[in-house]
Amino acid sequence: MDNTYEKLIKQLHSKRLSDNVANEIIKLGKPVFDYLLVKIDDPRLTEYQVINLLRILYQMKYHDITQFVNKLLSITQDKRIDVRSTASFLSICLFRIKKQFPELNIPLEGEVLAQCLHKSLAMELHQTIGQQVEIFLQDNI
Repeated sequence: MDNTYEKLIKQLHSKRLSDNVANEIIKLGKPVFDYLLVKIDDPRLTEYQVINLLRILYQMKYHDITQFVNKLLSITQDKRIDVRSTASFLSICLFRIKKQFPELNIPLEGEVLAQCLHKSLAMELHQTIGQQVEIFLQDNI
């Protein structure tokens, strides 16, 4: 089974995430979600692979929302600006979902998110993401 997952992960080394590959991974359900949560920390993965894994995990987040939130927040501090920027953007998206749909019980606290976003800003983000983070912090936290 890991071999199947590895083949799919190799296909994620692309600037644009293929819908076919993403859907194929998402269809595998919770076992692949659990695998990807661990695999995303593999230092051998390229930036594109990590970013694409983040996007897939974001789509699969309800398999274990608490684990996903913790992983996403930790990645907002990644040393790679592309990865850090993607994680920061997705964390804002998740917080907006939490506010819009409180019944989903997303365990993402505004104060914790604000701390992570301030740190990621200090580490530097892509300009457009940085601007979105600053606006978000002013408006929501």
